[in-house]
Amino acid sequence: MSEQQLVLNDNFWKFLVSLEELNEKKDKVLFCSMLSVDEATLNSFVEFLNRFDVMCVSDDEYIYPLKDKCKIKMEFTLSEWLALQASFGADSESKSFKYYYQRIMQNKMQVALVACEQFNLYKRPVDVPVKACDFENLKKKIDYDICYKKTTIVHFYNNKECIIYPHRMVFLDGVLCVIGESIYDKTLVYFGLEDIKTVSEFKVEYDPNLSQIEVNEFICHLRLINGNEERLVLKIYSQYEADLLPSHHFLGNPFVTTNTEGDMIWAATIEMCDDIFHWLYSMKNRVEVLDPGHMRKEFAHFCEIKKVNAGAKKAS
Repeated sequence: MSEQQLVLNDNFWKFLVSLEELNEKKDKVLFCSMLSVDEATLNSFVEFLNRFDVMCVSDDEYIYPLKDKCKIKMEFTLSEWLALQASFGADSESKSFKYYYQRIMQNKMQVALVACEQFNLYKRPVDVPVKACDFENLKKKIDYDICYKKTTIVHFYNNKECIIYPHRMVFLDGVLCVIGESIYDKTLVYFGLEDIKTVSEFKVEYDPNLSQIEVNEFICHLRLINGNEERLVLKIYSQYEADLLPSHHFLGNPFVTTNTEGDMIWAATIEMCDDIFHWLYSMKNRVEVLDPGHMRKEFAHFCEIKKVNAGAKKAS
């Protein structure tokens, strides 16, 4: 029997699986009978395994369990793991494979997919879509709780929950977060709104331990770690029509003055993120970015993209 014929022979794979599962010696005749092979075929299977230094021990009466059961472990990057799944296809679970070795791999893949459910390429999305209106309603609810000093139960998508006294909602590392005081250990914690499913009121009143000054220090320390803050300097042409306080942004060392031409110069240390571009764009005809230079170029590019997109929508 050639090697190619052996690999495509279902009896070989059944032999190999049975051998790996063997925990005590087994009568050789019964073993061959179970696999529907004769002793000569069994010997050809054993010889093939010897090529890989896998020693299958047998005598005239018995076949014995493997002394060293081989376990091959592999590490995959995310791209490699998804590519492997793609090689099997979305319908691999229900597919009827022709060869026994394909069914062995199919079963192994199903076990691996259960263990790595997070990275299942064909996993059906959980039926909890986050709609834009839901996100806006969540922001409004948290803003309301902050304004009226309501202690809040935060419910997460992973089914966990936390009870906090919310102090502030602010962008941290580009993500809108709520900063609150844990009512149990009196420490400040923060969570991204994208991880929060809903919030509800905690009926027990709570007197906060920490002040707004300490909350601001907490934000400053987080920004030092993230390293995303820069000193933004703007020239405001029409101060009465400009929104100088972007929502949910912490302004470090804000400063306002007037130049000799009567224009307002506004400066603050702020965390750069997409929301800042949207804020600047809302008053694009009344504001000019003076510093930093790269921010001026990036904002000009942002405005150009917006202009192109607006033109495309009108054309369609």
